[in-house]
Amino acid sequence: MQLPSWLSGVHAPVLSYWVINIDPILVRLGPLAIHWYGLAYVLAISIGLWAILRYTARLGISEDQVWGIFVYTAIAGLVGGRLYYVVQQPDLVSHFLLQPYNIIAVWDGGMAFFGAIFLGSLTLFLLSRHYGFSPWIALDGGALFAAVGQIFGRFGNIINGDIVGTALGGTVNVPAATCANAPCIAFVNSAQVPWYAMVYLNPAAFHQTFIPYQPAAIYEIGLNLVILFILWQVRYVLPRIKAGYLFTLYLALYSISQIIVFFARDNDLTPFLGITGLKQAQWTGIFTLIFLVPALYLLVRRFSEPWRYTRANPVPWRAVGSVPGGKGGAPALATAAGGKVTNSAPARTASAANGSMAARGQASAPAAPPAIEMPPWEPTHPTGGALRNVFRPGSHG
Repeated sequence: MQLPSWLSGVHAPVLSYWVINIDPILVRLGPLAIHWYGLAYVLAISIGLWAILRYTARLGISEDQVWGIFVYTAIAGLVGGRLYYVVQQPDLVSHFLLQPYNIIAVWDGGMAFFGAIFLGSLTLFLLSRHYGFSPWIALDGGALFAAVGQIFGRFGNIINGDIVGTALGGTVNVPAATCANAPCIAFVNSAQVPWYAMVYLNPAAFHQTFIPYQPAAIYEIGLNLVILFILWQVRYVLPRIKAGYLFTLYLALYSISQIIVFFARDNDLTPFLGITGLKQAQWTGIFTLIFLVPALYLLVRRFSEPWRYTRANPVPWRAVGSVPGGKGGAPALATAAGGKVTNSAPARTASAANGSMAARGQASAPAAPPAIEMPPWEPTHPTGGALRNVFRPGSHG
């Protein structure tokens, strides 16, 4: 029996290397350029948010709470990712500090995801109580969002060519008719180049063209899928044990993935503690595993509690208003009678004041308006719900 051609020998693979000829800029509108990288981030954030809204709904957290904290966390993640990338660059002073514009030019180099995790998680932790839920369950939701979103964000790296592995040889002679015009992705047979190599042809690509590289961005997507699969199995189980364990698990798994994948990444080595064979992200992953993950686990074990809320038993939250006297996530207007919120307390206070002034022979203060009975309000906006009762008492919002 004759074997198929793809089994006939290691020197004649059916698919050898990938050829990519895509301009990193998707479209130009005058001076405005829309990059594939930016589109990938929009897609990542949108799909991550879609997943997280369904996750938090099962946990009894309203969409208002999620939207309120999401905007700040997303901004913090983008800022943290970019700044952590910048501080790692060998030309930090000359290219970034002396030319601050380059700091915000995210299309020129990209971001470091560890920075997004650190600053985004800190923002979640600090703001969560303002939106009526535990900071530990906020971190759990952030972990799931990151695990989902990062997978889609890596497609922007593939197009840019800003995440590649080590070179697998010298310049290759790509057949002239192969991907001559952008955008194009193709496979080329070759006996000299490993089948998994990736070659960029577009002159705007971030790495040198016509060089076969290990597909490090593909490796990262694969590891991200493994992390997401693990988290997906325990996404509701761990918070019922202790809110915060899911985030701790994610941080440990992501650190391990970075230690692994950066052995293949084409990044500069960072000598430290007499060790010369590791890179910056690997050192970050190692220190995160050794110090941050155990510390986080102990904090969760000491200060967190099992998450007890569900869709049927949601978080008893009311948005914080800017009315004097309102605090702690409760409406600022005070009394509840028969299930209806009223503002009768101010009326009683004004009446008592008038009576006291009349007893002293003084002119009475203008009579307070009669108490207005208002229906319970539902928080349709995370910070403006209570204000509706003050300025629009007859509205059902």
